[in-house]
Amino acid sequence: MSTPTPDDDQSMRDALQRDAARVSEPAFDAALHYETMRRVRALAETKSATPRWHLAPTLTAAAAVVALSALIALWPHSSAPTKPREVVTSLAPRTAAPRASLLAYQAAANDGDAALLALLDRDASTLLPASSPLFNATLP
Repeated sequence: MSTPTPDDDQSMRDALQRDAARVSEPAFDAALHYETMRRVRALAETKSATPRWHLAPTLTAAAAVVALSALIALWPHSSAPTKPREVVTSLAPRTAAPRASLLAYQAAANDGDAALLALLDRDASTLLPASSPLFNATLP
């Protein structure tokens, strides 16, 4: 069995119960009840009589979607270009060897630094403009 623990708030509870017992319950007021119910019903009627505008944002968004769809559908599209365009891939003249791909660079790197640098030099000579003789001079 457990021992009961002393309750520090028991005296406060007793005092509140004594005070509550002294308060008398008021008599039922029928006029107050009917007036309260009339006001509650009047509030319910005014809320149901007012138009519900919570659909307005949804309807506005739907109208915007319909308008944009119509605009896209009616926008003039050209079915074919009038003149075929020539695609310029590079301004430098092409040599016999094409540029290396990423796979070729990876394979050259696996073979060693010398192979990778040779491949990079080959592609740079075809892609980059010629350097000034000043940059080709050896350092003393």
